Amino acid sequence: MLYIVRHGQSLWNAENRFTGWKDIDINENGISEAKKVGEIIKKSNIHIDYIYTSDLIRTKHTANVINENMNNQVDVMTHSELLNERDYGVFSGLNKNDVKEKEGHKFLHTLRRSYDYKPENGESLDDVVQRVNAFVEHHLINKEDKNILLVAHGNSLRALFVSLGFKNKENIETFEIPTCQLIEIDLENKEYSYINPYQFSGLQILDSRGNPTVEVVCKDLDGHIIGRGSSPSGASCGSKEAHEMRDGIKTVFKGKSVLNSLEKVNIINKKIQLKVNNMTNLNDVDKQLVKIDNSTNKVNMGGNTTTAFSFCALDVISHLKKIEKYQYIQELVDNKKPLFIPTPLANVLNGGKHGSGGLQIQEFMIFANEKYDIQKQVQTLYDVFTELKKCLISTYGKASINFGDEGGYVPCGIQTNYEALNILQEAIIQAGYKPNEDVFCALDCAASEFYDTKSGLYQIEEKLNIEGDQLIEYYKVMIDLYPFIKSIEDPFDEVDYKCWAKFHELVGHKINIVGDDLFCSNINLVNEGLKKKWANSLLLKVNQIGTVSEAIQSAQAMLNENKKVIVSHRSGETNHSFIIDLAVGLGAQYVKIGGLCRGERIEKYNRLLEINEYLK
Repeated sequence: MLYIVRHGQSLWNAENRFTGWKDIDINENGISEAKKVGEIIKKSNIHIDYIYTSDLIRTKHTANVINENMNNQVDVMTHSELLNERDYGVFSGLNKNDVKEKEGHKFLHTLRRSYDYKPENGESLDDVVQRVNAFVEHHLINKEDKNILLVAHGNSLRALFVSLGFKNKENIETFEIPTCQLIEIDLENKEYSYINPYQFSGLQILDSRGNPTVEVVCKDLDGHIIGRGSSPSGASCGSKEAHEMRDGIKTVFKGKSVLNSLEKVNIINKKIQLKVNNMTNLNDVDKQLVKIDNSTNKVNMGGNTTTAFSFCALDVISHLKKIEKYQYIQELVDNKKPLFIPTPLANVLNGGKHGSGGLQIQEFMIFANEKYDIQKQVQTLYDVFTELKKCLISTYGKASINFGDEGGYVPCGIQTNYEALNILQEAIIQAGYKPNEDVFCALDCAASEFYDTKSGLYQIEEKLNIEGDQLIEYYKVMIDLYPFIKSIEDPFDEVDYKCWAKFHELVGHKINIVGDDLFCSNINLVNEGLKKKWANSLLLKVNQIGTVSEAIQSAQAMLNENKKVIVSHRSGETNHSFIIDLAVGLGAQYVKIGGLCRGERIEKYNRLLEINEYLK
């Protein structure tokens, strides 16, 4: 097995200068990096038989430090000029920013990364490949049964990847090797992977519906778990959401198992570059996830895989930095405003895909006056929720108080949206509160679920099929009759942009018009929607886009335009409460977390209350 390492940070690396053949030593940070590589080799139980370095001091010093910190010490090292860094000729010793300012960004990139460009009195990468080929022939052939550690330079290692056939002159330009990133190369099977101080693995767990989902666990070199993350799953999904990877084997969890996704976690674990410095940068981790997947909607790795991985990375970062997750999110987005507790939206009545009665609207939610503190908000929700139970039993019988996926009641006796609003209003009053003063209503219509693409009609009631313009009037009348309605989510099909824009123009000044399937937490759709004024609020779901960082981009785009953000759960949830930390750190105005029952929903309410104590 071949193990390769780029030398630790040099004095000139730190000064951003072209080093080339100049014999510059590593600095204190470089020494620390090299020690870490030695520890990784030691704790990974790797026995090194041979060590090769270039003929320059920075690789020799790095190799010596690594050797001192390994399990076994190699007595004799071989130093070869064939592994020397690329000679930058007349540019050696110059500051890269100075070259960029004088010659331009394009020239700087060509100088640093082009395969064929040869600076005056210097070498091209092709020249380096030729001498590295000679090294491979003389020192690596017929040693496949030995463990070799090769300490060299960024360009000589890039040349090695070309020499061994892993890269070519076209794609080597984008291949980066950080200082002291340990890479394992299987010469026999022609595979390579990164060996990191943090190891990620996948586990198939069950979500709140009992369906399999992905949990990602991170362990340090001592085998201690330092982070976990899991992916929720939706029932009503937008067509542009990140791909949810399931095995499709009908005899195993009826096709819903995620064992293939666990294999993808292993692939990511081998392909991702994680050192102490970038492991505490979620943007960097998530960018690598996007690059490894290399598809539009996470079809290669699976959006559920990357979501769980990204949430796990967030948990690890919180652990390593010894701060709360919401504090890290605040730091990540540079949110300098005072933190506050977002207002929770509680699902109390379920219809559509979340219910089994005649209701077409998927969710009837309530939320308390935003001026109330979180303790009073939660008590208000509780009072109305429990009173609603009594009203449902009295009017429709005990069969009407079964719970749906998100903790709301599934009232099988209710047939129309107006019936639902009437009994909800009644429960608020019976609980001792005033509708439109103490308690408000939010609807999730999930209109794509009752929109017929062939006829262009919406079945807003069981026997009422209407066109988009008629549906706009339907909602307008409803808002006038029930002024406690202050938010409507997905009132139209996800691509019925004409109706979205018209509805926003008519009532956007009075209520939140929330895009869920409309936006799918995708920054491109959000930017288009802001430009064309489709909606004034975003429902944010991390697993719709596949990483925390990408979801944050969409949220910030809305918040920067003084729009509303509602960080949301999914119908198939897990017991992690990371979305609450995300909402608080971002400065989102609302969180959508279900009814006041079911452990996975209560976990989110409890996290709100917990963070409230921290903020005091």
